[in-house]
Amino acid sequence: MTEEKKNLFEKAIDGLTDRDEKEADAKAKAEAEAAKKKGAEIRAKMEAEAKEAAAERASATKAAADQAIAAKAAADKAASERAAAAAAPKKGVVNVRSLHIRKGHSTTSAEVGGLTKGNEVTILETWSDGKNTWAKLGPDRWAAIVYNGETLINLS
Repeated sequence: MTEEKKNLFEKAIDGLTDRDEKEADAKAKAEAEAAKKKGAEIRAKMEAEAKEAAAERASATKAAADQAIAAKAAADKAASERAAAAAAPKKGVVNVRSLHIRKGHSTTSAEVGGLTKGNEVTILETWSDGKNTWAKLGPDRWAAIVYNGETLINLS
């Protein structure tokens, strides 16, 4: 009988000890679930913030790209307008008693004609060496606008 009593006593202790362990396990599981839930909430908040930041970066990048495209379009338009203005023939009036028309933009080029004071000319393009400026009047037809500091053709 002592063994039966001992077994009953041991069973009671084991039951009490097991109950405490079960309560501790349940409490640990509840804490783990709460921590897991809190971690999920923090992750969700961080992901939302990251998405918002990415959207802001994308918006800023798009705005910068749009601004660059607009600036390029404005620069292209200005260049086109300058090219059109430069390509448009200009008018000029001979300012000296006589002026040689030459085959090229040099005084060593062959003379192919001449102009006199008051003659109006259409200038198709200009060429300059930094000192002298020449006007192209037609194919193989050049006349000096400014030569050795003297203005030979006044632009109008």
